[in-house]
Amino acid sequence: MFSLFFAVLVLCASCQDDEQVNNQSLEIKQLDSLIANKLVYRQNRDRFILDLKAKLKRNHLDFKNKYIINGEIADNYFGYQSDSVITYLQRNLVLADSAGNKNWRYETLIKKSNLLNSIGLFTESKMILDSIRNDIPKSLLFSYNSTSESLYTNLYEYSKSNKIFADAYRTKLIEYYHKGFVSSEDPIFRNIFQYNIYKMNNEWEKAIQNIDKFINSVPKKTRLKAIGYYCKAFAEGEIGHTENQKKYLALSAIEDIESATTENRSLQELAFLLYKEGDYNTAYRFLGSAIEDANFYNARFRTFQISKVQPIIEKAYTLQINNTNRKLRFSVWTISIMLVILALVTYLVIRQLNVIVKSRKELRSANKNLSILNLKLDEANHIKEEYIGFFINQCSNYLEKFDRYKKLISRRLSTGQLDKVSEMVNNKKNDEMDLDELYENFDRAFLRIYPNFVEEVNKLLKPEEYYQVKFGSLHTGLRILALIRLGINDSNQISDFLRYSVRTIYNYRSKVKAKSVIENDDFEAKIMLIGSISST
Repeated sequence: MFSLFFAVLVLCASCQDDEQVNNQSLEIKQLDSLIANKLVYRQNRDRFILDLKAKLKRNHLDFKNKYIINGEIADNYFGYQSDSVITYLQRNLVLADSAGNKNWRYETLIKKSNLLNSIGLFTESKMILDSIRNDIPKSLLFSYNSTSESLYTNLYEYSKSNKIFADAYRTKLIEYYHKGFVSSEDPIFRNIFQYNIYKMNNEWEKAIQNIDKFINSVPKKTRLKAIGYYCKAFAEGEIGHTENQKKYLALSAIEDIESATTENRSLQELAFLLYKEGDYNTAYRFLGSAIEDANFYNARFRTFQISKVQPIIEKAYTLQINNTNRKLRFSVWTISIMLVILALVTYLVIRQLNVIVKSRKELRSANKNLSILNLKLDEANHIKEEYIGFFINQCSNYLEKFDRYKKLISRRLSTGQLDKVSEMVNNKKNDEMDLDELYENFDRAFLRIYPNFVEEVNKLLKPEEYYQVKFGSLHTGLRILALIRLGINDSNQISDFLRYSVRTIYNYRSKVKAKSVIENDDFEAKIMLIGSISST
């Protein structure tokens, strides 16, 4: 009896909910709920932009009004949909040239440079800024300095692994922090530039004072508020206040969602922090949302940043799922054992009841032994009540959680099909289903990172050899190329992952090279360039 009770306790302990959810801050819980509804905020932004577009359709608009409305539309697309920003900025460049307005042209070029920087086209962004550097009107000086500061911030972060470049970019970044501070006429923006100056000198107390002023000065549900919270989170992290860092990253991500901003960074950094603390489920959800935003905005730089941490978080999440599956298999075995014991005890109870009935008939005439028989009967009834009460109480709690397993196992046990119970637990088809699910998840994750992968591969092939695949999935040949794109070039590793022989993998690679329009030796090198910055 004790062993059965102990088994129930172990099973219940193995099925407890993850306490990480209960330990999350209110900000993270609010963010988690908002992610599911972020489409609502995007729709609101779309409606606002549609209203602006409707103004463009009015007749007799002069160049100035068209320029203003195009600029408003581009500003509302910025941080939301990068391709649309380019469209309306190009229209304003045409208007500026037609009107011969130098200020319009420079203002639009600065915005275009800022946009290119945000999607990771740093070289193109810098070329624009360099081309107008010596001829900036005073009215646009702050915008120019702000855009330059943003560009060198990304270049500095991108090149930290190379000290020579990093030091050069850091020097330029500090220069534009000071230029931005001096050229700003708005004390709100002076606060954030002052924060950055203090940040570069590791004066965190002063930096936090300035960023707090900035946060309190900008309205809610705006990109500026999100930037302010992100800067505050960075400072808190640098002084070791991890809980505050998570709080302000969550607040920044909330502002991004409520302002329908898809060019963001807070969510991915929060996901990595939660991963390091072991909250893999939340980290996986947050990272998935960050990937979706980066793809929606078409931000190559953000996609590159996410790609560095995505495999780490996905691996931890997969390990957690596998651990859950092991617990589930243990639970199935425990249910099976408990039901066998329950059936045995039920049989013993029924047999004991039969003995009692028989004893009553045999000893009815023996008054002397009647008291003894009654004592035995009481004892037997007591045992029956104890057994049935205990097992009903324990099994009712257990069967409520595993009703679907109980029904199937109970039905097979009642017909003596113990071998089928064992077969159900050890069914090898589960492994095949796990592999199918692994490949499906691999395909979906890979195509989120490289959505144009199949199209780019087809460009390397003869037209009659183009691959045609279903949306969101890859077949074996493309899956091998996908692994090569991820840096897994060894045929042995590929064969282990795809469950094919090394010879089969070699044949696949040889066949696809034969279909290409380039030299065989260069084919896989071209595959490695798909989606990379250098190939853009």
